[in-house]
Amino acid sequence: MESSTKKRAKAMGASSEEDRLSGLPDDVLHTILGGLSLKSAVRTGALSTRWVRLWIHAVAASAVLDFTDRDFVRGQSPAQIAATVARCIAIHGAAPVDVLRVALSPVGALGQEVLEWIVAALGRGAREVRVDLAERCVLVNQDVRKSQLQIPADLFLVENSLAVLSLGGCSLRAVRPDAAGLAGLTSLSLDRVDVTDDALRDVVSGCRLLEFLSLRSCHLLASVRVGGERLRGLEIVRCLAMRDLHVAAPALESFALHGDILYSRDDYLTEPVVFVGKGTSRSTWNADTPELRDAYLSHLGFGEYDPVIHDFAYSCALLKVAHARILTLCSKGLLHIDVERNCLELDVDTPNLEELQVLMDSISDDDDVALFAGFFELTDPPILERLFVRFPAACNDTTVGCSGPATGEDEDIVLEEEITLDHLTFIKMMNFRGTTRELRLLRFVLRRAPVLEQLVLVTPEKEEGTPGDHGQLLQIVQEQVSVTRKAPWRAHITVCRPREDDSRSPAHTKYYHDDHEHSS
Repeated sequence: MESSTKKRAKAMGASSEEDRLSGLPDDVLHTILGGLSLKSAVRTGALSTRWVRLWIHAVAASAVLDFTDRDFVRGQSPAQIAATVARCIAIHGAAPVDVLRVALSPVGALGQEVLEWIVAALGRGAREVRVDLAERCVLVNQDVRKSQLQIPADLFLVENSLAVLSLGGCSLRAVRPDAAGLAGLTSLSLDRVDVTDDALRDVVSGCRLLEFLSLRSCHLLASVRVGGERLRGLEIVRCLAMRDLHVAAPALESFALHGDILYSRDDYLTEPVVFVGKGTSRSTWNADTPELRDAYLSHLGFGEYDPVIHDFAYSCALLKVAHARILTLCSKGLLHIDVERNCLELDVDTPNLEELQVLMDSISDDDDVALFAGFFELTDPPILERLFVRFPAACNDTTVGCSGPATGEDEDIVLEEEITLDHLTFIKMMNFRGTTRELRLLRFVLRRAPVLEQLVLVTPEKEEGTPGDHGQLLQIVQEQVSVTRKAPWRAHITVCRPREDDSRSPAHTKYYHDDHEHSS
C-alpha cells in the first residue's frame, strides 16, 4: 500500500502537469482541443471553467459542427445536448458552416430550436445537414408521428448551397415539391420520416441533381415511384408497407433492398417491381433496365402478410437485378425463389455476375444446403469469380466434424443438370465452424470449382462449440478436399479468426440483418 507521503507527492506531480498544460496559450489549446473527439473535448471542462470556455470555442470555430458522437450523446440529456449545440452556433456567429450534424432523441419541446439550427446552418452556406431525431427501440406498429418534428413549408423555399440532406424522425408533409432549397441535393436520406407516396415522388422529382436516395423505416410508403437522370444509388430498408416499386433511373448503378414487397395474387397485370433505364448493347436482359453494378436483396420477414391474398416479390426483384456484376442475396430469399421455381417456369439469367455473396440466415437443416445448391443450378453463373458465404453468427447445429469427414461421399448433392464454375478462383466463408452441413455446402462448391486459387475460412471469435484448434479444422477441410477432387489441389487454404483475416472482403459489408434496432 502506498504511504500518504507518496500519494501527496503523486498528486502534486499530477497537479503540476495540469498547471503546465493549462498555462499554454489559448491558440495552442484550441489546436489540441480541435484534435479531440467531442466527448473528450467536453470532458476537459472538468479541469476548470476556463477549459469549458476553451472547448466550446474550439468546437464552434470549426466549419464542421458535428454533435453526433455516440459517447457524447449517451452521456447527455436532450436538453444538455440542445444547450451545447445552441451555444456553439451562437459563438460561431456569421462564420461559414460546411456541415451540421445533430443527433437528439427524444426531441420533445426542443423542435423549434432544431429548426433554428438548420436555418442558421443553411444561411451560412452549409452543404451537408444531418439531423437525426428518430426514437429508437420502439414498437414496429407504434404511432410516433405526434412526436416527429414537423418541417415547415418555408424551410427549404429559399435557394441555398445544400447538397447532402439526412433527416430522421421528421415529417415532410408540409414541404413543397418546388422547394428551391432542395433543388441542388445530390444525396437525400430519410429515416423514420413521415412521408407519403405522393410527397416523396414530388420531392425527388424536384431534385434534378440527386445521385443517392435512402429510405429507411418510412412506413407510410406503399407505392414508391422514384427516378432521376443522375440517380446512381438507391437504398430501401424496412419500409414495411411497400407494395410496389417503380424506379426510372437510367444511370442507376447500386440498389439495396432489405425488406418485403408484398403484392396481391389477384393483380397479375401489374409487376410489383419495375426498373426503367437505358439498357446497353451487351445486355441480355430487358433493354429498358439500367446497367447495375451491384445489388443487395435481403428478405426481412416482417409486415402484414396474408398467404391467401399476398405473395412476395423477391423473385421478381431478383429478375430485375440479375444482370448486375455483384449480387448479395439471403437464404430466405432463396426459399422464395425455390418455391416459384417449383410452381412456375423461372429462368434467372446472370450473364455478368462476377461476385456473389449469400447470407445464410440458417444452416441447421439439410434444406438450407439444398436451397443454396438449387440457386446455382438455376442460374449457372458463367463468369463467377468470387464467392462469399456468410453463415449465421449464432448457430444451433452442434454436429461439428472435428474427427474426420463429416459425411459420406453418397450424401453429397447431385444436381439434375450439372454445372461447372470454371471461372471461380476465390471462396471465402465467414462464421465457419466446420459443422456437417457447412462442410457439405463447402464440398458442393469445391467439386464444381476446377480453377480455384484461394479458400478462406473465417471462424467466429472463440465460442462454445467452436473448434479452438485451427490446425485441426484445417485438417478436416483438407480431408474434405481429398474426397471431392481427383486432380491435384493447388489452391491455398486459410483458416483464421476475423482479426487475423487480411484477405479480400465482399463489395457489400453493410449487413442490414445485423442492425438490431426496431423500426418505428
